[in-house]
Amino acid sequence: MSRAILQNLHRQKQALFLLSHLLDEEFQHLSKSDPQSVASVEFSIQELLRQISEERRDLKDTIRKIDPALPGIRDLPLILDESIRDQVRDTLRQIDVQEQDCARKAAQNAVITRGLMDQNQALLDYLTNEIRPKNGHTYSQRGRWLHPGDTGALLKGRL
Repeated sequence: MSRAILQNLHRQKQALFLLSHLLDEEFQHLSKSDPQSVASVEFSIQELLRQISEERRDLKDTIRKIDPALPGIRDLPLILDESIRDQVRDTLRQIDVQEQDCARKAAQNAVITRGLMDQNQALLDYLTNEIRPKNGHTYSQRGRWLHPGDTGALLKGRL
């Protein structure tokens, strides 16, 4: 049982290492404004996060089988064999460091993404205002000539 827990923690550590590299790759694509590449990396990140959460659920189920009263994963080394306690502590510490690193990178990518979104929205608003007619002399959806302020009854076909 202890080996299964250690293997699970090792898989989580490796997955977080991969996540860190994917976040770096996403940052590079965001810096180049390459939305297609960002989208493909984002799909990989989402799938990896799903797998990490599945590993965590499996670990929690395994821990509940050993000791249902265990308050948290940080207390896991207390219930394991002495032969692997230090190894589990080290792995948990490494996982924590990698999680913090990934959180920083994800926050950085989110800031860049919001900045690009705001920039694109401002450009879209500017272009929309530029193509919008300034004087209001336009045709309606039905092809009628619209002239703001024109109340001439003869031009509208009424007397």
